[in-house]
Amino acid sequence: MRRLSLPHTLDQKGIAHRLLPWVIVFVLCFGIVLTFRSVTSHAADINSDIRSGVSGYCLDDHTDAKTNNAPVDSWSCNNTDAQEWTLGIGIIEHGDNMCLSIPNNNVAVGSPVVLQTCDQATGQIWLRDRGGFENPNSGLCLAMPNAQTGQQLVTASCSYLTQPYEIWTSSEQPSCTNAPKGEKIACYAEKEWTQWQSGTPSHETLLNTYTDGAPYEEWCADFVSYIYKEAGYPFTGGETNGWDENIASNIQNMGFTLHAASSNYIPQPGDVAYFDYAGGHVEIVVSGGHNPTFIYGNSATIDPTTGNGEMEANTITSKGSEGQVIYYLSPN
Repeated sequence: MRRLSLPHTLDQKGIAHRLLPWVIVFVLCFGIVLTFRSVTSHAADINSDIRSGVSGYCLDDHTDAKTNNAPVDSWSCNNTDAQEWTLGIGIIEHGDNMCLSIPNNNVAVGSPVVLQTCDQATGQIWLRDRGGFENPNSGLCLAMPNAQTGQQLVTASCSYLTQPYEIWTSSEQPSCTNAPKGEKIACYAEKEWTQWQSGTPSHETLLNTYTDGAPYEEWCADFVSYIYKEAGYPFTGGETNGWDENIASNIQNMGFTLHAASSNYIPQPGDVAYFDYAGGHVEIVVSGGHNPTFIYGNSATIDPTTGNGEMEANTITSKGSEGQVIYYLSPN
């Protein structure tokens, strides 16, 4: 093999001398990059904790187990992996595909809260309610047991969401902007539900927005139309001519696919669910799966502040003789 020799005018010492300034620059730049990476990573850790209303305490995976049925507690905020959480659309996730859960979908007050593999179970759905998190399947909220820190968390009545032991805050909030179409629609529905629950702005202001200032009416369809518009996918032609919830073909003509509830179709976030209650009724799927969670305008329950309906969230697909969901319409 032919050896590559150095020119007589530039020996190895000369090369080292000329390269030394560049080596120094490289080392300095590399150190700056490492420092920047360290700072940003640390900042990300801080942003992903969920803080209790009890000062200095955070939502915590006890021993950072990340295993099925691992207990979840509140512990002194320490910026460790055990306190890193991701707020998704309707879920609170920890680590790789582990979700904050009520095991066996237990709807009793005092049920323990654990980690379980994310599988869209109704016990894994958490919606923002005022300062806390509510599971719409049970109507119960995430809380410290007997207002005591350092113990496994439980479900409790949502009547105490202004108390520190039911308050949970996070600097990280799910963004609707870059989500896929269905999830984006569901995200906007959850956002409106949170505003309704918080009472800011008022129910009357929100209702006037959803119904375009119309007087009392069954406003479930108005709410669905409003959410699609906010998400950037407005309906066309108005309710009667364009998408009346009682005329599935109208909605299909706007680019939806109809799926019979009796089929093998698994509802997805953003779907419109049609119920055959008297007069017809529509809801938005915010969490899909075999047991979907819905958000909707409910005219049957009168909100005393508006004289019109309430906004509801639940997992009810049938009300016996009153009717049931008979099809889903998914946006294409």
